[in-house]
Amino acid sequence: MPTITVPEALALRLQQHALAQHQSVETLAVTLLTTALDTVADPHVLAVVQRIQSTPANPAHIRPAHGALAAALADDHPDPAVGQAWDAAWQAVETQIQTLNADDAAREEPR
Repeated sequence: MPTITVPEALALRLQQHALAQHQSVETLAVTLLTTALDTVADPHVLAVVQRIQSTPANPAHIRPAHGALAAALADDHPDPAVGQAWDAAWQAVETQIQTLNADDAAREEPR
């Protein structure tokens, strides 16, 4: 079996990960290398990706931006009805939880 020499920093990282996963450094290295080699992209897929990346953008498909995400997400003008509905629903849930807790406490046997 061939021996592979790795930089000291990488060897330390392998040791730390192997220790955390309760396996030997060799087992971890073989697993990582096997996974990396088995997941090499199909050359046909790489060719398709390269073709897509090299295709210029079609101006007909580009829409100018309008507005900003931060502005859309900012709640500068909250709807008071939503806040009131949320508060009422939350209070109903809190009341139900208190009732369930009281029922559970009443059913518990004294020890």
